[in-house]
Amino acid sequence: MKASVLTHQHPDVLRISVTNRTTKPCVIDRIPTVTFGDLDGAAEPDPPTESAPYRLAPGATAYATVRTVTGRPTPPTRTVDHITVAADPSHHGRRFDASAIGAPPTGIRVWSPTTTWWSPTPS
Repeated sequence: MKASVLTHQHPDVLRISVTNRTTKPCVIDRIPTVTFGDLDGAAEPDPPTESAPYRLAPGATAYATVRTVTGRPTPPTRTVDHITVAADPSHHGRRFDASAIGAPPTGIRVWSPTTTWWSPTPS
């Protein structure tokens, strides 16, 4: 699993990916589970959808984009020092510190976060 800031001009947009490193297909959830530091809840899917299986072929990689700040934050955004990304809500996921993904030194800003569905190509 990987995570990074998409560009330094847009530090509130992250690209995440997951790769099936086995020789057999695997099934993950079509919505990545992205949580932020010790804040409650996870990024909401955009467009909205329900949980469903997503088949990942051997050696294949799936990509998603996370917007950590959407809309007009009121009250001000929260800042966290890490995110956790899981390919399925039943998994613990992998933790990414803000500095490891290229976020600003002040941390990852969060307000009403959203995530795309997994896709076979980077968005």
